[in-house]
Parts: sequence; structure tokens; C-alpha cells
Amino acid sequence: MQIKQSTKVRKKVKEAKTRKLNTQERGITLIALIVTIIVLIILAVVSINAIFGADGLVAQARRTDLIVEFTIYLEEKKNYDSEKKYEDSNYNEESLNAGRTTLAYNTQGEETGGNIQTVIPSMDDEYAGMFEIIKGEFYLYAASELEREVATELGIEVSPYLIDDGVLLSANANLGLQTEDGVVTLPERVTEIGEGAFSGVEGLKEVIVPGTVKVIQKNAFSYNTEIEKVTIEDGVLSIGESAFAGCSSLKEVIIPDSVIEIGGSAFRSCTNLKKVQLSDNITSIKNQTFNLCENLTTINMPDSLISISTEVFGSCSKLDSIELPASVTSISSSAFLNCTNLYNLTIDEANPVYEVEDGIIYTKDNSTLIMLAPMATKKEVTIREGIKRLEENSLSICTSMTTLNLPSSLEYITGMAFPIGSNTTLETINIPESNEYYKAEDGYIYSKDGTELVYVLANKTTISINEDVEVIKSGAMYNVRKATEIVIPDNVTTIESNIFRYGNTLKRIYIGKGLNSLNSNFKGNIETSGIEITIDEENPYYKTEGNLILTKDGKKVVTYIDKVQNQVVPEGIEVLGSWAFYNCRLTEITLPSTLKEIGENCFRGNSNLIAIEIPNSVETIAGTAFSICSNLVEVRIDKEQGSISGSPWSVPKGERAIIWLR
Repeated sequence: MQIKQSTKVRKKVKEAKTRKLNTQERGITLIALIVTIIVLIILAVVSINAIFGADGLVAQARRTDLIVEFTIYLEEKKNYDSEKKYEDSNYNEESLNAGRTTLAYNTQGEETGGNIQTVIPSMDDEYAGMFEIIKGEFYLYAASELEREVATELGIEVSPYLIDDGVLLSANANLGLQTEDGVVTLPERVTEIGEGAFSGVEGLKEVIVPGTVKVIQKNAFSYNTEIEKVTIEDGVLSIGESAFAGCSSLKEVIIPDSVIEIGGSAFRSCTNLKKVQLSDNITSIKNQTFNLCENLTTINMPDSLISISTEVFGSCSKLDSIELPASVTSISSSAFLNCTNLYNLTIDEANPVYEVEDGIIYTKDNSTLIMLAPMATKKEVTIREGIKRLEENSLSICTSMTTLNLPSSLEYITGMAFPIGSNTTLETINIPESNEYYKAEDGYIYSKDGTELVYVLANKTTISINEDVEVIKSGAMYNVRKATEIVIPDNVTTIESNIFRYGNTLKRIYIGKGLNSLNSNFKGNIETSGIEITIDEENPYYKTEGNLILTKDGKKVVTYIDKVQNQVVPEGIEVLGSWAFYNCRLTEITLPSTLKEIGENCFRGNSNLIAIEIPNSVETIAGTAFSICSNLVEVRIDKEQGSISGSPWSVPKGERAIIWLR
């Protein structure tokens, strides 16, 4: 038995050794195969590199082809210049501009009808889109490093301009497009001028926007105070918001019929602009497009026009004549705010919506008074029966009236409807007792039940708010100019926007303990400094801390109190609310490490603010946070690029001003 078992054991051991040997042999064979494959791959790579690598045969052949081709282009350019000089002794080769679709030369900008292939006959279509001649110099928009190297070797300028898919970006490199004479020449490859691309550029005097550009983006040329001439050629489709805002030396603008859209504030504060010719294809003039153009005297209203928005011509004090076409079906009541010389305003009789009667624009259905024009100069003004609505600023332009009689039919009115300005003479407002919505008491307008304060006459020296009032409506004390103190009683729960906008005599405002809803722009634009705002300590929703009004938990800035130059926002603040620092005089602001959110229009109109640093904690910045910050040159953000969406958040200078620190 034992012999048989030993034989079986030996047999199993022998079989195991045989299997192990076979496995080892297969492993060696597999390793040999792998090594062989690797060697073959290495040999193949070496061969491929020798043929296709950066210094390979193909690359060398391509380099040679490019050298030959680009050299021919240079020779043909020289030949063209020589022939032109032979034909015309006045030909100036330094004035030559040529691209895929254009060819011009000499100081008169003679259009020849040709293109770059007229100058370089051998140039194929591919390179016709990559080469340009600008002021006599060759420029190549290189598609590869090899093209860049060859062009540089041959003395061809490689464009330094930052253009992304046709959009000329806001970048310091692009400022090289400006000549010593202050003229901007745009490469033909540009189809859009990027946001803030040339905003605030010193020495810029003339802008020529060729028809190859289709879009002029937001703030593209804003706050260039030396620009005197802007030429927008046919082919441009849209002009963005604030595109030329603050160009205070600009005197005339002709907008070609190709333009179908003009953004809000596009020419705002162009204080020397005198004449504008609008495109015959414009359907809408948007908010504040020509606001504060105080020397504007001439502008056409095309038959394509449908709507005129808020403060389009605000404070255009020399505008004396406007003829509105039959096509206009929407007019903002503040469209002509403070146009104090607009004595000749007419509307085409065929207009289906509006009519003018005795200097007043009404809707033809007799439901709404749109505005009183300056020609309505009566001391006593009576709004006709049937009128149901008085919109914002609808009465603001008529500063001569002393007595206003409102109809019993009136259903809606805002405190911002009434005359504004230091020369306002309104002394008496009458509302029939039969009116179901409003009542007038001693220079105050209340809702019929007395729970809403709608308006207080500007001549009030002492403000006394009834104890029944729970809501102070927008613009209620919009033009109060004699009162120095206002006490808001405990029963007031809501304060809306622009309550004290022109209250330039106010020194003290007391807010009671019942307030639970405070609009961040409730102060509007108070024209004073040194104002004191106090909130009752028992108020559970709001408190004052230093120069700020905060939510009671200390996490949100609702608004600033005084127009200070330097502001430190305390630690613990997480949110800067919408309009929180609107129209401040800030030159410097320090933000806390706890800040997470910056709201809409938060720093709007801070023209003295030059730089601001955003801490790493910030997660959200609203799209209009820095609008009309005309001198803001640096927004330094302690985060990785792109980690906060929406850049540049309406900073006029666009991405040039945004500096990511990580």
C-alpha cells in the first residue's frame, strides 16, 4: 500500500514540475514577444519623427513652402507699390490698407473696389483671410507656430491683437491698434468689438468702425473724453449698451440704416453731442440712450420707431423740437425728463395710440396721461376726467404750475410723477372727494384709507406723517427741499425706493421700530453729506452700524448712510445688497473676508473708485455690480480665473480691468 502511494506521489510531483516548466517557457516566450514589439514601436516612432516630427522631412518641406510663398507675397507687394507710384506720383504706400474684401490707399481713403488679392495676385483664398495690409505693413494672423516663425524670419508682422472667433477682446495688447494721431484702425478679421475694448483709452480722437464689424459690444468706447469723430459704416448691425457713454467731445453721430439695435445709455453723457441721425430701421430707443446730452439740438425720429423708453432724452435741455411718427406705440412718461426747452412736440395725427392736447400727451383711449410738455405753462393745470393713470415723471417737466387739479377717475399715481427741481412752484393739489383711491390733505396725498403715503409737496418745511400710514410709497418725498428732519413713526412697516431722492436739506431721518421692509435704494440720490439716519434699537429687522444700514443679524449691507470717500465693511458681512453703494463718493473700500455676494448695481455710479479688491470668499457678483464706474481700472480678485461667473460685471473697461490673483 505504501509503495503504491509513493509511486502516486512521485507521479504527481513530476506532473507539477512539468506544468511549472511549461509555464516558465510560455512566460519567457511572452516577454520576448513584448520586447520585440516595443523595439519595433521605438524604431517606428524614430522613423515617423524623422518624417513627420517638428524637425522632420515633412516639417522642413512645409517650412520651405511657406518661405517661398511668403517671399513671393512680399515681392508682389513691392511690385504693386512700384506700379502705383509709376501711375500716380501721389501714391502713398504707407496709407495702403487691404483685406479680404477691401482695398484703400492715400489720405483720402480712396476705395478701389479691389482686395488684398489685387495687391498679391498669387495669394490663395485661404491666406486672403489670414493676411492684411494695415498702413502699408503686412500682418499675418498665424494659425500655427510654424507660420508665426516663418513670418517673423521674413519681417512680416505677426498680429499681437487678441481676437477670439472674430471678437476683439478687451486687452492691453489691442490698444496698439491706436495710431499716434489717436485713430483706431480695426483689422478686417474683427466682426465684434468686445465689451470695454477701448473704454477710457487716453488720446483716442477718432474711431472708424468698418462694415465688416457687425456688433459693437457694451462699453466698447465709453468714457473716452477726447473722441471727436465716430464713423460707423454700413454693415454694422448693433451698438451695445453704453458703447459711447461719456464721450464728452463727440459732436455728431450718423448711424447707418444697417443698424437695427442701439443699447441703453449708448450715448449717455455725450455732453457736446449736437446732431444725431438715427437708422431708418431702428424700432426702439432704449433707456437713457441720449440722457444728459445737454447740447443735443437735432435728431430724427424714423418711421420704423415703435418705442421710446425711460429718460431717453433726459436733461437734453437744448432739444426744442420733436416730431413723433405714427409708428410709435410706446412712450415712457420720463422719455423727455428735464427737456425744459421742448416747446414744439408734435405727434402724427395718424398715430393710433397718442395725441397732444394743450401741451399734454394723452393716450387716445383717455386712460393715461403720458406727460406735460414745457409748453403747458399754465399756473393751474387740470387733468381731464377719465384719466386713470399718472406715470412716473409725467408731470415733472412742468415746473410753472402752482395748482394741480386731479380727476375723480384717477386710479394710479406715484410720487415720482410730480415736478422736480429747485424751482418747483407747486403749492396746491386738489383731489375730488368722489375719487375712490386717493385723498389730498394739506399738501399730502394718501391712499383713500390713509395707510399709504403717496406724495408730500416740495415746499413743506416740517414733515408730519399720519399715524395710520403703514407704507411710504416710491418717491413720496422725492423733491422735499426745505425740511431738515423726518420722523417715520413705528406703525410704518414698508419703505419703498427713491423716497428722499432730491432731499438736499435733510440732516436727520429717524426710522421707527415697526419697519420690516426697507428698499436698499430708499434714499435715492440725496444731494447732501453729513446726514444722520437712526433706526430704533427695538427694530427687529434693521440696525445702523457706523456709516451703514445692516440687517439685524449683521450679515447684509442694505445701504450706506453718508457719502464718504473711504469705507471699511465690517467682518461678518456676507451680502452687499442691490444698490448698497449706489452713487457714492468712494475712492477706497475694504471688503471683509466673510463676504459671499455682491448685488445688482451695488457700486453703480462710483466715478471716483479706481481700484477694488474682492476677497476669496466671494461666490457671486451680479452682472451690473460696477456699471458706470467710469474710472475703475482694477478689480483684483483673490481667486482662480473664471471661478466667479459673469465677468466683467459691467466694469466699463471690461476684462482689461479684471485681475485674477490665483
